[in-house]
Amino acid sequence: MSGNDLEAEIQEEREKGRKKWDHPISFILAAVGSAVGLGNVWRFPYLVSKFGGAPFLIPYFLILFFVGMPILGVELCIGTFFQAGDADAFGSMNPRLRGIGLASVFAGYAITFYYCIILAWAFVYFGESFQATSNIPWLENTGEYFSEVSMSTGNITGAFNWRTFVCLIAVWVIIFLCLFKGVKTTGWVVKFTVPLPLLILLILIIRAAFLDGSKDGIMAYLIKWDSEVLSDPFIWSGAIGQVFFSLGICMGVMTTYSSHNSKTKTNVAASEKAISLSDTGIALLGGFAIYEMLGSMRAKCYNAAGVDRYNETAVLEFNATDPDKRKQCESYLDQKSFGLAFIAYPEGLGTLEAPQFWGIVFFGCLLMLGIDSAFSLCECMITFLKDCWIGLRYRPKTWIIAIMCTVVGLLAGLPYCFDSGLVTLDIVDRYINNWGMVLIGTLECFAVGWVYKIDDQYQKVGKVSVLIYNVGYLVSLIVGAILGIALPYKPAEVDGAASLGVGLAVFLMGWIGSTGVAIVLAKSKPEVTVLSKLWAIMGWHGADDLRNKANNCVRDTEKDGVWTPYSWKMELQALYRHDCFCAAFGFLIKYLSYTLLLVITVINIRNDIVSPYGGYPKDMLAIGQLIFVFMLFLVVIVAIFPRIMYDPFKYADEQTHKGRLIWMLTPTPVELGSDRQASAPKEIALE
Repeated sequence: MSGNDLEAEIQEEREKGRKKWDHPISFILAAVGSAVGLGNVWRFPYLVSKFGGAPFLIPYFLILFFVGMPILGVELCIGTFFQAGDADAFGSMNPRLRGIGLASVFAGYAITFYYCIILAWAFVYFGESFQATSNIPWLENTGEYFSEVSMSTGNITGAFNWRTFVCLIAVWVIIFLCLFKGVKTTGWVVKFTVPLPLLILLILIIRAAFLDGSKDGIMAYLIKWDSEVLSDPFIWSGAIGQVFFSLGICMGVMTTYSSHNSKTKTNVAASEKAISLSDTGIALLGGFAIYEMLGSMRAKCYNAAGVDRYNETAVLEFNATDPDKRKQCESYLDQKSFGLAFIAYPEGLGTLEAPQFWGIVFFGCLLMLGIDSAFSLCECMITFLKDCWIGLRYRPKTWIIAIMCTVVGLLAGLPYCFDSGLVTLDIVDRYINNWGMVLIGTLECFAVGWVYKIDDQYQKVGKVSVLIYNVGYLVSLIVGAILGIALPYKPAEVDGAASLGVGLAVFLMGWIGSTGVAIVLAKSKPEVTVLSKLWAIMGWHGADDLRNKANNCVRDTEKDGVWTPYSWKMELQALYRHDCFCAAFGFLIKYLSYTLLLVITVINIRNDIVSPYGGYPKDMLAIGQLIFVFMLFLVVIVAIFPRIMYDPFKYADEQTHKGRLIWMLTPTPVELGSDRQASAPKEIALE
């Protein structure tokens, strides 16, 4: 039996009893709730301010439209049409690709271990807000109080923070309650936890807009313009990191949620646009809420010193007479991540009337934003455990798996409750997001653009021709990236521009050369034109297959006709219709996104080798590096031994445990016995 027949059988088994969203809006709210999280409130505003204000939006929106949204579209497509979580969705394309999805699910689950610690801190602040104003501890000295809550005093003694641990238990209990009945519970929860934080943000924006200095905060956040920052390469890597983390792509969430959609009634293209644009809009709103308050705090600092902040002469005199005080005033607009939410903003809340009320509102908003993202990441692991062969064989109840995931998550969060927790969090976050997520994004583009539907290419021009082109492009790209970016460790000794030119030249020469050889060796009928051969070799056939399914899924064929690719009428419609992916979708996945992310991966690894991240000792960085290596191990081990993801009791002809183990570790695709071939269903087509 062919691999397609086997995957079709497994897909049919997965779909039996699979729960669906009660309404399409529940899916959109759940996906938006997952995408919109704590990063929208502090990370996005900080990056906008750090990189010159409005200029940051240029690389951000370019990355969003040309990298983030296409990858989001891919994840929504494979989840919807393969009706599976990340691991089995990629496995449906090719059994050796399951490790990509497995690595993304693991990475997303690992993020919850430290993400829930941040929620535990917010829980502490939220609980402390239910007191009289004079008794609220975070009003006295916000910096010292956050150091106390996070135990980030700088002296690592091995002390354990019991208060944070208790709040961590509470967070995981809430997550369990959101998960124990699967998407039915999730669909109900998100109807409250997504709109309510948005309403709270609007209230905070309106209230802060009437404060003195709020205009200064908005100027620092979004209005100021420093075009020189566009030449800084870190602005582009910062934009990529923000888009990936904010949209929740490459973590398995979007594939998992979309797997509970109807594969014949889901408007995938419209969902992609709604999720991504909602996420970006809420991030912009979060920035207004934060920076209006920070601008007010800066104004109060200047007013307390008796200095007119709009008078340049007075400011210069202030800087000369009391530079430390002026630096303190300006520091309000230069806060980083945690400092925005747990230090600067609470200090601003303390200046308002009824600060306990505003504390409850703000930290309650943080909790709701974070809980949505946290339980969505856990949902990915639950879906994987239900879809894997063990889950399909024993069919455990959802609440049992939810208990297992919450208990493991709680135990894995213990290291972050020690006084070294903030350092550990910083290191793990760096290697999962800056290394792991970008690598997974690269592999997802590789899977859809270069592997999926490769058999169709073999039939048109022959296997040798396609493999020469694919390998030639990949090798040329890697060698070019190494020569142009990774080797010049010391710019004083190596001309960076010259190295970049050499790397680009090597890449283009290798690409053009492999293309020429592939055309010459192509096996096709004599009447096939060179352009047809080029398309068969270089085209994005896998991405086009997903695009065709998505564009026809909810199309009114009686009114608009069946959507067919590369006809002028249909492609023109795809440019302006919200329910279609345009012709650029495949190119962006196979070439632009894949190439860019692979180069960024090389840059990230090179930078951390040259200068260890954060100035931490190498032994402290080991935990983050081990997590990244384990993600890579998952990808490689499944690619080599794809049978480990199949039920040996069902598909192996062995009767002993040893025989089944040897069968699982055989590095060849699964072949069913002749006694099962007659009953196995054929490939399931899109209805």
